[in-house]
Amino acid sequence: MPSYDFPAEGGLPSSDATPDAIAAHLDHLGLLHQGIRVDRRGNTVILEGQVPDGEAAELLVLAAGNLQGVARVEDRLAPARTPGLLDSLSAFARLPAGAASTEAAETAIHQAQIETGTRFGPGRSLFHTMQSGETLAALAARHLNGDERRLLEANAPILGSSPPGPSMVIRIPPT
Repeated sequence: MPSYDFPAEGGLPSSDATPDAIAAHLDHLGLLHQGIRVDRRGNTVILEGQVPDGEAAELLVLAAGNLQGVARVEDRLAPARTPGLLDSLSAFARLPAGAASTEAAETAIHQAQIETGTRFGPGRSLFHTMQSGETLAALAARHLNGDERRLLEANAPILGSSPPGPSMVIRIPPT
């Protein structure tokens, strides 16, 4: 059962983050959550039930975690479909020519730097905590070959028409 930490002071204002209010927030965002149990213990939200896939789980986790006063989300969601071996192997077909060489890997390993505030979600997206002054365009350039539209689409249910503020956690979809 993974859990995800969120900056409790960041995110969207919430005057009442009870389980019913969180469920209403998910309704407001248009996120399907039928059969999902929402519980709250202190500053921790627990989500439990079955979701269609990892992406749906990520959106529910982020929607609950990006409420002020929520510092942790326990993910007890079970995707109805999980990626299989063929899904994983097909990802190699999308790599640019030469990307799977050991020479390229050695270079990338030596240049790799851990980004603070980043971790993987249940759908293989990166969960990234926005820093002050950071933009979606800069994130898209760093992670998605500049495809800011893809980043906006991945976070549309969470962001709506507003850009993310500092301390808000967004998802960077897998390439």
